[in-house]
Amino acid sequence: MGKLLYRLGYFLFKIYFFVFDRPVVKGQENIPEQGPLIVMANHQSFLDPPLVGITMKRQVFFLAKEELFKNVLFGWVLKKIGVIPLKRGRTGTRSLRKSLKILSEDKVLGLFPEGTRSSKDEITEIKPGAVFIALKSKAPILPVGINNINGPQKLKVSIGPSFNLDSYYDRKLSKEEKKEVADFILNKIAGEIDTE
Repeated sequence: MGKLLYRLGYFLFKIYFFVFDRPVVKGQENIPEQGPLIVMANHQSFLDPPLVGITMKRQVFFLAKEELFKNVLFGWVLKKIGVIPLKRGRTGTRSLRKSLKILSEDKVLGLFPEGTRSSKDEITEIKPGAVFIALKSKAPILPVGINNINGPQKLKVSIGPSFNLDSYYDRKLSKEEKKEVADFILNKIAGEIDTE
């Protein structure tokens, strides 16, 4: 049932974006065809998850704020398609465990590491939970930049080459090193936000 619902949503949103926005997508050749993968993108709109979803060749299991699950029907759909509920302001143990399980099964996890939407075509911070998942899972990270989803200009999605954080694995990091990791990820995503 979950896969069927995901495919249905994929098809419907594909039509929606084709009719209303016709996004310019570049870099799809950078998407690994197999293995664990963390997709990290900037966050401007509630339409970001389906937009990212239709640009990927594989099913994406997203993290989403738990408030979205309060509506019984919508919450049921989200659970069926594998969306992981996340408490605002903190990444709970349960969410982390589920995220790591997804990656251990060689699936794709979708994160908006800012933790909230921004109206600007930029990314301002990376939450500690996103850094933890990236370091603990050792999964490749795929940076995605979304531009103009709320604006009058052409909607663009840019997918950069995947990268790892090899030099930071398997050791206890200082506060400064964790900030280095966050800044490194932020810069990779920022580099994909095409503002031209």
